[in-house]
Amino acid sequence: MEEQPENKPNTLFITALLICVLVSIAVSFYFFYYKKDYEFVVEVACDVTKETCFQRDCTNPDDCPPNGLADFKRYSLNAGDFSKCENEDCENACETETIKCEPIECAVDEIMGESCSVLGQPAIAE
Repeated sequence: MEEQPENKPNTLFITALLICVLVSIAVSFYFFYYKKDYEFVVEVACDVTKETCFQRDCTNPDDCPPNGLADFKRYSLNAGDFSKCENEDCENACETETIKCEPIECAVDEIMGESCSVLGQPAIAE
């Protein structure tokens, strides 16, 4: 009878691959679910007469996000702090410094159709 070749190299490779997959799942779970070590970017309402704001054209509802904000500002915050925002609205928490929010400076983004207002004046449409 013919002897079957041993499959130890294949078994060893599959075992090592399985261990690597399980370790990567565990590390991802730890950082993204338990520790929440990533950033959220939130948009809050902005008054163009008081501060520089991002602006987008919301005349077509399909071009506007569900929040409907045409004039807004952005904050970056830790995902772990997002649960402290009431009704997923972080404006009050960021403004009162209840949570640590980093303001994002306004920059023109032609691809997204966003412009910046000049303090006290609406942006000029091009």
